[in-house]
Amino acid sequence: MRLISVVVILAVLLPQGGAWAAEAATVTRLLGLARDGRGELAQGSRVSSGATIATGQGSRAEVRFDDGTVVVLGENAALKVESFHYAPEARQGEARLRVEHGAFLVTTGAVAKLPGRPLSVATPVASIGVRGTKFWGGSLENPLDVLLLEGAVTVTTPGGSADLNDPLDGTDVPTPGAAPSPVGKWQAPRVERALNSVSFQ
Repeated sequence: MRLISVVVILAVLLPQGGAWAAEAATVTRLLGLARDGRGELAQGSRVSSGATIATGQGSRAEVRFDDGTVVVLGENAALKVESFHYAPEARQGEARLRVEHGAFLVTTGAVAKLPGRPLSVATPVASIGVRGTKFWGGSLENPLDVLLLEGAVTVTTPGGSADLNDPLDGTDVPTPGAAPSPVGKWQAPRVERALNSVSFQ
């Protein structure tokens, strides 16, 4: 009877999936206010897989994942760490991130270099396939605008996809479900607007 009781208690206490959420990242820079499901974050706070990080008005947050991937969030942004694990000895890992809203800057780490490149970034209107890179995403004039800074990404929506292969290549998603616009070079003023949205200065 005692063994049955222990099993029942563990079944209630353990989260879905049968294991405690693993720590995934550290808040390395913070300007203003950021929170996750457990409360307010500070520089040095650890973030777990499954958590959602949300920034406030005028705020910025830089989050460094344990594989070296860095995500910077602009103001009023929300990033959900849908799943993250990294086992360098076994050369295994996965990172599935979802930006619910707001501007973001991603610089990839070791997971993006693993076989199959198992790092993805999703938004409500498109998914972004990452191939070892640095890129910005957010809303300037459209529901989603994407700018490539280094490497290569593929932006995919229900309407189609666009490959960004050279620095300063950009594409826009004009409406939810629409195909990304033809890839073109962003001019300096637009690049500056994008980067200012995630700048700590």
